[in-house]
Amino acid sequence: MNSLLRAGLAAIAFDIYWTLVVLFRERGITLWLGLALVVCFMLPAGARRHALIIALVGCGLDTFHVLAGRITFQGNGLVPLWMVALWVMFSCVWSVLARSRSVPLLLLVLLAATGGPLAYLLGAYLGAMTIHVPVWQALAWLSTGWACLALLSCGLLHRGRA
Repeated sequence: MNSLLRAGLAAIAFDIYWTLVVLFRERGITLWLGLALVVCFMLPAGARRHALIIALVGCGLDTFHVLAGRITFQGNGLVPLWMVALWVMFSCVWSVLARSRSVPLLLLVLLAATGGPLAYLLGAYLGAMTIHVPVWQALAWLSTGWACLALLSCGLLHRGRA
């Protein structure tokens, strides 16, 4: 299968997963975590390691924003398990996208810097989280974090191209 098509299908599948997780959160936590772990273990060892590092960094970014008072999530803990499941699944899909040589690095960074923060905004609209600062400020912080995450992930893969 063409790598660009595979990347597109992975992104669509993640969007469906994201919607279900955000809508049902704790009510489906066993399913959300189970699916994320199954997908993670289906990745090749190198991609799996990459995905788990990105998931850990992503959870760290969310923890940073929660502790800074910018956002809170609905659920238990600073970063609830449903959000951890989202990070694991996202990092698996991102690993596929970042490894695809058909998606330019600049496009990956732009997608992360816009798509990630917009997902948080939509999540707030759907009641999964609360934004405690002006929206423009939250989007600026989130966009910066997501762009750095994209660059870090591509750096982990040694992608030195634009």
